[in-house]
Order: sequence, then structure tokens, then C-alpha cells
Amino acid sequence: MIRWLILIPFALLIAIGASGTFFLIASIVDPVMALLTGDTLFVGFWSLIDAVFAAEDPGPIVEDAFLAVGRIMFTLLIFPPLLVAIVSEVLGMRSLLWHVLATAVLTAAVPWILRGQARIASPEELHVSLILGLTGAVAGLVYWAIIGGREPRRRNPTAPLSES
Repeated sequence: MIRWLILIPFALLIAIGASGTFFLIASIVDPVMALLTGDTLFVGFWSLIDAVFAAEDPGPIVEDAFLAVGRIMFTLLIFPPLLVAIVSEVLGMRSLLWHVLATAVLTAAVPWILRGQARIASPEELHVSLILGLTGAVAGLVYWAIIGGREPRRRNPTAPLSES
């Protein structure tokens, strides 16, 4: 019971923080990601400033901007580790390979799933997917390390933890 109430949310919180930190560092260090995020932030910031100064009441505009950023963060950083954690706990999958690969593949696939159309990807899009996959892999690795992935699942949940 403590695992469900304390350990899993704590592990998810730390894993999401670690993957967010990795994504931030990758966005600064990697040239393709730096160009993409720099251009996106530059255009987005000045568009927001123009809209705020043009509006009579800037409150809803700023609120919508924060909501959009929150949705992006949830979709890329929170949802994949959360879904993998739920599936792994329900099915009892505690393998390092499962946590790392499932979270990496799901995180890398998010932009492709949301796009909704099939087309050939550019090298830059594949590069961004690789960075997102590595971000998911970091989240899966940290979650697995905290949750105690080496602990086998008990057949009888009411049995004591050690037989000695």
C-alpha cells in the first residue's frame, strides 16, 4: 500500500524532473534542438508580447499561453512515464529494459501520433524524435531505479516481504 501511495508518485515526480532537466540541457547543448527551441521561443515570446500589448485585457491571453505550455509539457514529459508506470504496475512488469524502452518509444512517438498524417520525416524531425526518445529513456531509467525494479513481484500480496 505504501508503494502505491508514496513510492510511485515520488518516483514519477523525480523521473519527470530528471527527464525535464535532460530535455532542457539537450535543448541548449544540441545544435539542432537549440536552433529549434531558440527560434520557437523567440517567435512565441514576441508574438505573446505583441498580443498582450494589443489587447485591452491581457489576462486571458497570458492564461492561454501558460495553458498551452502546460499541455506541451504534460504531453511530452508527464504522460509517457505516467502511462508506462501504470501499465507496469498493473501487469507487474519490473524490467529495466521495459521501463527504458517503453518510455523512450512512447515519448519519441508522441509528435508522430499527434501529427495524424503519414509522410516522410526530415532529418531534423528524426533528430528531435531521437532527443525525445532519450528524454523518455532517462525518465524510465530514473523511475526504475527509484521504484526498486530488482524486487520480484510477490505472488501473494498479503505475504510478508521476507520469508526468513
